[in-house]
Amino acid sequence: MVIAIDIGNTNIMFGFFVDGELIDTLRIATDSGRTSDEYRLMLLQFLDFENLSHEIEDFTISSVVPSLTPVFRAVSKKLAGREPILVGADLPIGITFAVDEPQHVGADRICDIFQAHKLFPDENVVVVDFGTATTFSVITKNGIFLGGPITIGILPASTELFRRTAQLPRIELVKPKSAIGKNTVEEMQSGVIYGFGGLVDRLIEHIEEEIKEGVKVIGTGGISHLMEGVSKRIEMFDKLLTIKGLFSIYEFVKGNTY
Repeated sequence: MVIAIDIGNTNIMFGFFVDGELIDTLRIATDSGRTSDEYRLMLLQFLDFENLSHEIEDFTISSVVPSLTPVFRAVSKKLAGREPILVGADLPIGITFAVDEPQHVGADRICDIFQAHKLFPDENVVVVDFGTATTFSVITKNGIFLGGPITIGILPASTELFRRTAQLPRIELVKPKSAIGKNTVEEMQSGVIYGFGGLVDRLIEHIEEEIKEGVKVIGTGGISHLMEGVSKRIEMFDKLLTIKGLFSIYEFVKGNTY
């Protein structure tokens, strides 16, 4: 078994791969205070609960939380007996980074563009990842990462709307019945959900204007489903794109190293 771990600011996603197939996933809240032993025991308990094998061949890690990277390196060394493959712009994966500071490109974005390019090698692709931040990652059909806009995430935006106002309530993030809304909750849901849909579509237009070509748009992230039927430009949704990309990078590196 190979375990892929995507360490995000809000959640940590684990993907369990056997013979190249994703057989199970686990999502937990990110907690920088946990030790490697705690995370190791948590993983083993999950494997027992799901009746999965403890025979772990390897780990591959994507992390945007630097303090947790050594924690999970220790988990890998204890459970697999080796260092994990760590995703970063310095890892040779056949992608050209046409940005000013490649070392600052988030590992999750690298996983996103790698998988997008693998799925659609003959098209320009924009991956919109709805997480703590909403990121737009542009990769050309020639395998060149051009960068992409970054803005606030849907959940933090709705949370701040509640926190910064005296009379607006905390809302559930669901698609409202109408864009206009008939009460405060529906009106806030509309502003957040349809507002982000409009933001996505307009930024895609700007991207196409800049590169002077059309793009295919993929939506991913835990709450990307909120954009289904809202964004007119997102053609495909896959919540697990990042974890699949992380494993695809692992396969690529292993195939080119061993």
